[in-house]
Amino acid sequence: MSQYYYNPFGNNSDVNEAVQREYYKKLRIKQEKREIRMISLSLGCAIIAYLAVQLLANTFLYAFGLNELYMNNPVFQSAFTIIGVSFASVAVPFGLVALINKKRYISPVIPSNKLKASRAFAWICFGMACCCVCQIVVSYIVVFFETVLGLKLKSNDVSQPDSIFACVMNLIALAIVPAICEEFAMRCCSLQLLKKYGNGFAVVAVSIIFGILHGNAVQFIFAFVIGLVLGFITVRTDSIVPAVFIHAFNNGMSVVQLTLNYAVSEKISSKVAVVIYLLWLVIGIISGVYLLMKKELIKQKSKCDCVLTTGQKFISFLFPWMIIPLFILIFITAQTVTKI
Repeated sequence: MSQYYYNPFGNNSDVNEAVQREYYKKLRIKQEKREIRMISLSLGCAIIAYLAVQLLANTFLYAFGLNELYMNNPVFQSAFTIIGVSFASVAVPFGLVALINKKRYISPVIPSNKLKASRAFAWICFGMACCCVCQIVVSYIVVFFETVLGLKLKSNDVSQPDSIFACVMNLIALAIVPAICEEFAMRCCSLQLLKKYGNGFAVVAVSIIFGILHGNAVQFIFAFVIGLVLGFITVRTDSIVPAVFIHAFNNGMSVVQLTLNYAVSEKISSKVAVVIYLLWLVIGIISGVYLLMKKELIKQKSKCDCVLTTGQKFISFLFPWMIIPLFILIFITAQTVTKI
């Protein structure tokens, strides 16, 4: 006696295939949300470690009576920044994220596509022009907050160098080491980890972290926008080299100004800074036209088979693991905004 199996959809194979596709789509949505939350947990822990290491570093300074030395000695401040901030609190935690999640990467942690010198130069100049424009915009935003809203946006102070050696240490601590460590943390360990879910999502998500890690309102605005630029360039070139150079040159402009303040005068250093900005703008605009003609700036289709919507990606990324570290960083950043 043959058995009869009841099929609510009858023998309509098209309906059955549609149901199966919907079923597997729901499974993929659930899996992708879980994967993004796990990555969010890893990055959230790295941010907490970043804060914890800096807290321990500050505690160390006070416990051993070195805080005054840190505030007044530019060489000691630079050395401490290199070890305690750039390396210990940025490179190490995010490097551990890459190590823990090594099986989740769909491309090398460090994008190292070989670029022609002319192409790399064009991207670096274009990125520097973006930095200069962003600096100008941020300065107007600061003026708006102060004159219209009556709010002062504080930024981190750096000790003025008092010797040639201090100037060299400033260059290493403020330009070279942060460019390497922060780009390794953000555009390598973090961006490459999230690229699986779409380049646009990865660039924006990492830029949010990059901006807030700077811990003050002025640098948050600048770092977030520049994070978008650096992420875009890294994705487009599949190389970390342009981002590192842009980061180093951008920070280096401040170092040049500090050095000239020491060597000559603030008046001359300000004039030189304006000339440097204008040069980067001109060369950057030319480079941007060149890249546009080469169709380098035109949006390319992202190789992403993720089924989540953009909103679902960000909700999964932020909730629940990223909320606490981001809230702490937002709170710290808010402390740098005061009434005039």
